[in-house]
Amino acid sequence: MSFKKHSLFLILFTFLLSACSYKQFENLTIGSSVYNITTEKDLVDISKTKKLDSLYNTGVEGTFVGKENIEIYYKYFLQDSIKDEQGAILISDGRTEAVVKYKEVIYDLYMNGYSVYIHDHRGQGFSERMAPDSDMGFVDEFQNYIDDMKYFYDTILLPNKHKNKYLLAHSMGGAIGTTYLEQHPDDFKAAAFSSPMLGFSFPTCMAVSILAGDDPEYAKGNTDYENGIEPFAENTLTNSEIRYNRMLEVFVEYPKARLGGASYQWVNKSCNSFDYIFDNYEKIKTPLILFSGGEEEIVHPSAHNKFIEKLIKSGHNAKGYLVEGAKHELFIEKDEHRIPVLNKILNFYSSF
Repeated sequence: MSFKKHSLFLILFTFLLSACSYKQFENLTIGSSVYNITTEKDLVDISKTKKLDSLYNTGVEGTFVGKENIEIYYKYFLQDSIKDEQGAILISDGRTEAVVKYKEVIYDLYMNGYSVYIHDHRGQGFSERMAPDSDMGFVDEFQNYIDDMKYFYDTILLPNKHKNKYLLAHSMGGAIGTTYLEQHPDDFKAAAFSSPMLGFSFPTCMAVSILAGDDPEYAKGNTDYENGIEPFAENTLTNSEIRYNRMLEVFVEYPKARLGGASYQWVNKSCNSFDYIFDNYEKIKTPLILFSGGEEEIVHPSAHNKFIEKLIKSGHNAKGYLVEGAKHELFIEKDEHRIPVLNKILNFYSSF
């Protein structure tokens, strides 16, 4: 087969795969907000952004020692009255992300009556790095992410005696979150997943298993933070220019929190986690919803459908939503995508 024909075959295969990827999903309809949620217009209003900053600065911050003696940074935001709050939400964020990137999300959740807990996963944000190159995405063992999160839950969140506890997970944080639910099925009343990392496109995992050596090394196509920045027009994360620029500005203001490309080792450990997730999905008891962007290019959408399909067939309370036109980062997407996602999540939590 010629290269041209081979390329056409791959394009056709990808199209067909994409076309059938969402057979278990319901299209998320665009609607106005029924909650107090910030808009892109708010983000050009200095008085509004000062409120986001002000709330963020009131959060309680600290560190704890995670698995293998790695220092983990965290922050939490308590409602004035835990008795009258809607509940507590623990955020498990994605690769390259940091607590400080979540100012807007934290503000929206807090203003709708929730206490919020979030930590920087090992190797990123303000947590301790493990590779000689601090820009390199690296993890020693994927299970350590889950063990760090369990420690955070048990020692920081649980003592505050919240009546309702919910999980909110994005991308890599979704792989961590699903594994957490399999290993600790009674900790959360409900969970919501944004673009969870449940699989990569073929043949990523097969190739990386061969290329991953003992020493940390950037995976092909990955580089340090500065050389990896893409102009808005070429980015695969969001359609919202103002939220994309705010993300970049955060890492200019807090350079210690930034992270560059992934290592072969990180990709390989992540690929192994997918097998674990799909081998243990029946252990999940927590009701959950999952959102997948129609223009997803970072993780594999067919894995979203496969995961939801397996849960539904096993009688689990699970539902998938397709966000047409949205890219990977639903929490920093345009209002037309972001607001319906947050509406659906808050409705879902309030039903438990």
